[in-house]
Amino acid sequence: MIVPFGHSAAGMQLAAAGRELEACNPVIARHGLSLSAQDIETLVAGRLEALQAAGRIEFGAGVAQDLVLAFASSPYVSQETLIETILELQDLFYEVRNETLDQIPDDELIGTMRSLFDELASGDLAYLAEALLDGLGRQVREEDAAMNALTLAQHRFNVSDWVDETYAPAWEGASWLDE
Repeated sequence: MIVPFGHSAAGMQLAAAGRELEACNPVIARHGLSLSAQDIETLVAGRLEALQAAGRIEFGAGVAQDLVLAFASSPYVSQETLIETILELQDLFYEVRNETLDQIPDDELIGTMRSLFDELASGDLAYLAEALLDGLGRQVREEDAAMNALTLAQHRFNVSDWVDETYAPAWEGASWLDE
């Protein structure tokens, strides 16, 4: 990225994130929602806070646009709750990414969040967080543990790993036992 004099890379990234969120308006208008300039500023600032809280860095516009587009058609999101919901979903998204060791693609995680939000949690963000963090985090940790156990078992029971074919006894001379 080429940064012109007088501009900061961070400022340009924030401006790009704002433009991407603004581009959501025609799509979410079909669901009776819109993002004002103040809403966009709030979401961009919330992204920075969520990244700091999660101890993450991110290049590009971030996940806010994807969350807005994915959750705009939810029956549990209204104009009054849109910004608060997206801010909490951003926090949850980055927390789940940390818990699952970044092994779940963004699109798949957002799709899972949306289906759980609508079907299981019925719009309850606290319930969604509990379900995601307990379920997905446990699944990834169990898969890692199973993979580590499999790798360990393969090495433990593979005799060729611990047999040195160039082995020669240290002493080849006469022994007191030979007498």
